[in-house]
Amino acid sequence: MAKRKKTIVAGDLIKTVIYTAPEPRDGPRVRAAKSRMTSAAQKAMNDKTARGKLEMQIAAAFKRSDLFLTLTYRPKDLPANRKGAVINVRKFLRNMREYRKSVGIPFKYIYVTEEKHGDGKLHHHIIMNATERDIETIRSLWPYGDVIDIEYLGCREYVTWAEYMTKEGVEGRQVGAQLWTSSKNLEKPKVTYSYVDNDETLTAPIGAHVLEKEEKVTEFGSYCYIKYYIPPKYWGEERPQKSEPWPLMSCL
Repeated sequence: MAKRKKTIVAGDLIKTVIYTAPEPRDGPRVRAAKSRMTSAAQKAMNDKTARGKLEMQIAAAFKRSDLFLTLTYRPKDLPANRKGAVINVRKFLRNMREYRKSVGIPFKYIYVTEEKHGDGKLHHHIIMNATERDIETIRSLWPYGDVIDIEYLGCREYVTWAEYMTKEGVEGRQVGAQLWTSSKNLEKPKVTYSYVDNDETLTAPIGAHVLEKEEKVTEFGSYCYIKYYIPPKYWGEERPQKSEPWPLMSCL
């Protein structure tokens, strides 16, 4: 019987698992062993945590050349509470969207509002798609603070940004509950399912940078999981003869 395969493609980030699943004719012992393979595969691929979900969403909707912003407040403009801060950041996003609309460019974003770490002051983190004039526009549309940190997403891995944006949990929310807010026009990760031959194995394409890999083989079957990304320079027909890491971009 063929193995089962599941692949999630989120931009240049890919996750794939191949595993042996239980069959109707299996006895109790074999079924139990194969069920453990299935559980391992589901654990690897089903992002139950907020961090895992956000990592794949960032990869699916944004490019390495897009931006990560931190918007802070000068003391005299610091909102009295979280509600006031959210009103300010929503106004900023609305004005950015109107500006992008005026120049015919879509605006995509994910944001969080935080206040539980560092000096405990309210601030915002935003991931947004980039254009050439963003720095000047961002500074003009955020009148509440003198310091705006701006970095390229390519300065770090997607998972690092996801960890950073989900570090402040919200009391009372379940594990995996969405802790961020996003625009409605974000591309979603693409999921495919298929069956493959029993002897098929998982390897990353030439030029890919492997982030995670896990394998397990028993007398009853096997499980193999891999997560990797493909740098843009390898998207064309020409591919290198050896694997090379992602060349991180210079931060702004």
